[in-house]
Amino acid sequence: MLVLLVAAALGPMASAGATKVDGKPTVDEAQVIAYGGILNSFVPGVLPNDTDIQQVAQFALQYATERAPHLVPRTGDGAEGGDFLKPEILQPRKLKLHFTQNGQNPALYELVYEQNGEKLTETHIIILGITYFLTLSWPSITNSLVHRFVVTFFSGHLYVFEHTWFQVASQTDEGTILPGASKYIKEVQEGAMSSTVTQDVESLTLGDNKHSVQYSANQVCQQTSQGKQECGSQEMAATTTKKSYLQSDNELSAGLKIASYNVWNFNGGPDGRVKAYVERAQHLGQVLADCAADIITLQEVRFAYNRGGPLGPNQIQHFTHYLPGYQYVFQPAMSYPESILGRIEEGAAIISKFPIVSHDYILLYRNASDSEDFHQRICLHAEIETPYLGVVHVFVTHLSLSEPARDRSVVQIWEFMQRFSGPAVLMGDLNAEPDSKAIRFLQGVEEIDRVKTEGLQDAWLMKYPEPRADRDGTYWRNEIRDSGLTFNALMNHLEKRIDYMFVRLPSDVGLHNISLLDDGKRGYAAASDHVGLMGTFTFSQEKDQGS
Repeated sequence: MLVLLVAAALGPMASAGATKVDGKPTVDEAQVIAYGGILNSFVPGVLPNDTDIQQVAQFALQYATERAPHLVPRTGDGAEGGDFLKPEILQPRKLKLHFTQNGQNPALYELVYEQNGEKLTETHIIILGITYFLTLSWPSITNSLVHRFVVTFFSGHLYVFEHTWFQVASQTDEGTILPGASKYIKEVQEGAMSSTVTQDVESLTLGDNKHSVQYSANQVCQQTSQGKQECGSQEMAATTTKKSYLQSDNELSAGLKIASYNVWNFNGGPDGRVKAYVERAQHLGQVLADCAADIITLQEVRFAYNRGGPLGPNQIQHFTHYLPGYQYVFQPAMSYPESILGRIEEGAAIISKFPIVSHDYILLYRNASDSEDFHQRICLHAEIETPYLGVVHVFVTHLSLSEPARDRSVVQIWEFMQRFSGPAVLMGDLNAEPDSKAIRFLQGVEEIDRVKTEGLQDAWLMKYPEPRADRDGTYWRNEIRDSGLTFNALMNHLEKRIDYMFVRLPSDVGLHNISLLDDGKRGYAAASDHVGLMGTFTFSQEKDQGS
């Protein structure tokens, strides 16, 4: 029998920031929680030669060689037949996922059992898993890439939360090491690779316990009773037919395409059936692939130990399977206390065709005593090196249902954005309509706490008028709704605009167009309960030529 001992309610949660060490993002050491429900419990003294680090690095290398084999050095002259070279392991870190309910102390549980007729009780700290951070490098190989990984361990399996890579250029006269995109961009433009999945079983020692770890690059396959392997998200439609929701903007060659989508976590069908989710995830994955965006941000992405069926619990891998050659970062915002020893986490993700050279995040204001502010929220930021514009700052968030929390959060996000100069895009499901204080603040129309934004523009309003929300009396029953509404795709008609893209652009960059990423389906046939956004940015001739 399990008994939960600590069940205190959270009070108002202050903002906490993130820093970078040698270009590697890390949670602020003064921060009590890493994210909602998880203490900032990094293990001290982690070394590259530690047994579990070596095993996780082996898993990461295998993942890299399956997902991007042409980006991993080989023996000899690099021919496809050569063996992959063993990397050096840099900056290994290890976060024990100590669950907390009061934001300060680890939650405990009692294990009550009988032995020889005597009732015994053991008290344990709730640890929901271990998350590893490491970099794989081949410093002896000229112009090789470094691969950064975040790999999480749960219930005998490893799952990838981050796989990014970039080229480390030669040391400059100033003595700095600069990430370079040129080699990687050339490789990507030569064509994407198809993913493969292996089912080898290895032994992995983590802590004091020995576990059986199934190496699976995408966790999308299952064995049928007939012994046949079925791979849910690998059933990608091989078609060149242009989808109805795609715009001619997608053919622009000298531009940057950025999309945003709330993926509606693991929901599927009226009763949440696994089969319905698998079908929806496959459909949404194809929508993301068809849009051909250079950068995609996702909200409401989950890791859920008891969901996903044959696709597995790690939702970010469901969708990145459809985007071979793309890098990605998934950052949990909240760990849900659904089960004492289960694990459900939800957060935001950034997926990019171009190098994600660094990333970090902040925790947004939270008051868990407010029933509409139960979930911890974050703003995830990535610096992405693009071939035309250089570094673009991408921010993604999913704001609270609580209006007071949203109002405080947008100020935090604006101050976070101010730390980084240059072009920036903020997007996500903001859970607020255009006439709300939070949106008017981001539009630069209204102040909050004597703070006002400058130079930040609502991308939709740069091209189109504000759409009318579907309220009583606004539309005739079958009247076509205004373009720009983004929610709720489960209904017959979209009702309101709560998904946004805000941009801060230099004078030589223009917004060519913004459109809905809408599959045209409604009800449970839709890819999500939201429709996405797609912005296409173009550059002046001088910028294209690198001046």
